Amino acid sequence: MAHLINDIDWGEPLLPIVRDPEWEAEVKAAFGMVPDLMMRVSRSPWLRKACLKWPLYSAMEFPKHLQDIGCLVTAQENACRFCYGRARSQMRLFGYSEKMISNIEREMHLAEMDEKDRTFIRFCRNLARSNPRPPKADRDKLISLGFTPLAVSEMAFYIANQCFINRVATFISSRPMYKIEKLSTSFFGRILRPLIARKIRSLAWTPAEPLVEDKKSFPGLVKALDGLPAAAVIQEGLEGAFSSEVLSMELKVLMFAVVARSLECNFCQAETRQMAGDLGFSETEFANALSSLNSPRLNGPEGKILSWTRQTVHYQTGSIQKQVHALSREVDEEMLLESIGVAALANATVRLAVLIE
Repeated sequence: MAHLINDIDWGEPLLPIVRDPEWEAEVKAAFGMVPDLMMRVSRSPWLRKACLKWPLYSAMEFPKHLQDIGCLVTAQENACRFCYGRARSQMRLFGYSEKMISNIEREMHLAEMDEKDRTFIRFCRNLARSNPRPPKADRDKLISLGFTPLAVSEMAFYIANQCFINRVATFISSRPMYKIEKLSTSFFGRILRPLIARKIRSLAWTPAEPLVEDKKSFPGLVKALDGLPAAAVIQEGLEGAFSSEVLSMELKVLMFAVVARSLECNFCQAETRQMAGDLGFSETEFANALSSLNSPRLNGPEGKILSWTRQTVHYQTGSIQKQVHALSREVDEEMLLESIGVAALANATVRLAVLIE
C-alpha cells in the first residue's frame, strides 16, 4: 500500500532558493502565492515554465472530480510530501469529506464508489507505480465503461504530468505548502471554503497553443495526443529540455533511454536509439552505454548523472533524496537542477508512452 502523508520520510531542501522578482510575480499571478518549489527551480527557464504550467493543467475530456482524485492518488503513490499535502488540502477546500479522502488513500470502501471512479483510481495507481508495467487492460476497461480513447489518453497525460511534478519536488525536497494545509483545516478555511475553492478552480489553465511542425523530440508521442491541449504542453516541455545547453545532448538522450529501458517501453527505446544514432552512436556503443550506465562521450559529472538516472524510475523517498544529496557533491547546482528536471520529464514521458504505444 502507498504511504500515508505522515509516514513520508522528507528531508531538507537540496537546492537553494534563487530569487527572481519578475518570475515570482508571474508565479503569484498564476498560483495566488509563490510556493517554495518555484523559487528553487527559477534558474532553469524551461523547467520553471513547466513547473508553473503543468500543475494547473485542466483536462477537457474527463470530469473535474477525477482530476482531483488523480492528483491525490498519484502524489500518494510517488510519496511526494510537497504535492500530497497540496492535493489533500485542495480536496478539503473543494468540499470532499475527510472520510472520503481517507477511504481513497487507504483503498477502503471503494465498492461504494461508481465503477468508473474505482477503475480510474486503479489506473492512476498502476501508471504512477509502473512496477510492474501497467497493463493495457486498464486502458481498455476505462474505454469499455464509456470513456472515449481521447479521454483515456488525456488521463494518461494527466497522471504523467503529476508524476513529473512529484519527482521534481521530491528530488529537490521542496518545503511543503504548509500555509494552504493549515488553511484547509482552519476555522476561516471552513467558513470561506466556497470562495477559496472558486478561486483555486479559476487558476486552472487549458492551453490553446497549436502544435509546432517538424519538431524532433518524440514526435510520435506528441502525435498520439493530437486533439488534446496536452499535445502542445508536452511538446513544449520536451523541446525546452532538449534545447537547453546545460547538459549535453548525448547525456539527455541516454537519460531518456535508461528510463525507457527500465520501464520496458518499446516506443521510447526505439525513439532514443534513433536519436542516439543521429548523434553518431553506433548500436554497440549505445547498448554499452545503457548496460554500463556510462559512455566515453560523457565527462565525469555526466557519468554520475546517468548512473543516478536509473534510481529515479522506482524509489523510496528518503533514499532517493539521499542519492540526490550524494549527486550534489559531484555536480554543480545548475547541472543538478537540470538533471532533476530531465529525469522527471523522462519518467513522465515514458510512462505516458507505455500506455499509448
